[in-house]
Amino acid sequence: MADGSTLYYTRCPAPTATGVGAGLGTLQETLVAQGFQPRALQDIHDPAIRRHHFEHGIANLIREGGNIPAIWAKSGGARTRLLGITWLDEIQAVVVRPDSPARSVADLKGARFAVPVTPGHRLDVARISAVRGIEQALGTAGLQLSDATLVDVAHRSTAPGERGGEHFEDELAALATGDVDAVWLKSAAGAAAIASGKVRPLIRLDLADDPLVRVNNGTPRTLTFHEDFIAEHPDAVGAVLDAVRRAVETIGPDRHRLWALLAGETGQSVEDAESAFGGFTTANLLPDLTEERLAALQHQADFLFRHGFAPARVDVREWALPFPGAGA
Repeated sequence: MADGSTLYYTRCPAPTATGVGAGLGTLQETLVAQGFQPRALQDIHDPAIRRHHFEHGIANLIREGGNIPAIWAKSGGARTRLLGITWLDEIQAVVVRPDSPARSVADLKGARFAVPVTPGHRLDVARISAVRGIEQALGTAGLQLSDATLVDVAHRSTAPGERGGEHFEDELAALATGDVDAVWLKSAAGAAAIASGKVRPLIRLDLADDPLVRVNNGTPRTLTFHEDFIAEHPDAVGAVLDAVRRAVETIGPDRHRLWALLAGETGQSVEDAESAFGGFTTANLLPDLTEERLAALQHQADFLFRHGFAPARVDVREWALPFPGAGA
C-alpha cells in the first residue's frame, strides 16, 4: 500500500496533534512525500468507511482523538497499536441551574443527572462520557452512581468524528425545563454554556489536583495505527509522528493562531476555545507514552470494562508500542 494509495486520517472534534498537523498542512505534505494520497475521514461520505473512526478496522487509517472509541475497538479485537497519548486538560464541569439549592457535590445525592442517548450509534460516546463524568464528580464527595438518578435525554446524532459535532444543547434544555437537576459538560461547548450565565458550575473536574479525577474520553487522548500499516510502512509511521510533533512545536508559541485552529477543530468560537483549553502547553499535545499517561489510560480502560462498555479488559501497556518519534 503506497504509490498513491489513499491513507485516511481521522481525529475527533477536539484538540489533537493530528488536527494541528492537518491545519498547518504538515501532515498532508508528509504523507504525499511518503507516496500516499491523504484523505480526512471527515470528508468521506461513505458510511462503510466513516464507521472506522470508531472501529479502526482498516489498515490505511491513522486515528487520534477520544480514548473511548480507541479502547472499545481494541477491546473488540481491532488490530491497533497505541503509539502516543496526549493530555490537554479541558473544562469539565457539573452544572446546575442558577437557582438550584445545591452548593456542593454532596448536595447532589439523589439528584437527577442528564445522560444523553444517541439513536443509531453502535458506540454512544456521549453517553459513556457523561456517565464517566458524573461518576468522577460524585466520587469527589464519596458518592457513587447509585446515589444519583440517571435520566435519559435524546441527543442529536452526529456523524463519527464530525467537525464541531460536540454539543450539550439537549441536556441543557432538560436542565432548563427542570426535567433534570444537573448536567456534566466539557470542552469548548461547555465553556460556551458556562459563559452564557444560564448555568452555574458546581464543580470543575479539570481543576482537580488528582489527575485520575480528570480522566474521561478526552483526557487523555490516543493516537493509534493499525498493526499492518506499522509493519509495512515503518518509515511512514515515523515520518507522521515527526510531522505532527513539529506542527505542535511550531504553533505552540503562536497563541492567536493556536486558538483559531483549535476553534476550527472544535466548531466553536475562538474565545470559547481559549477559555476551554487555556492551560495549554506544547507538551500537552505532543504524543507520548509516559508512565503517568499510561496509568491514566489504564484507569479509563478499567472503567469501560467495569461498566460493560468494553467487551474485554485492555492492558494498556501491552497495547502501547514505543516507536522512534513517539516520545518516551
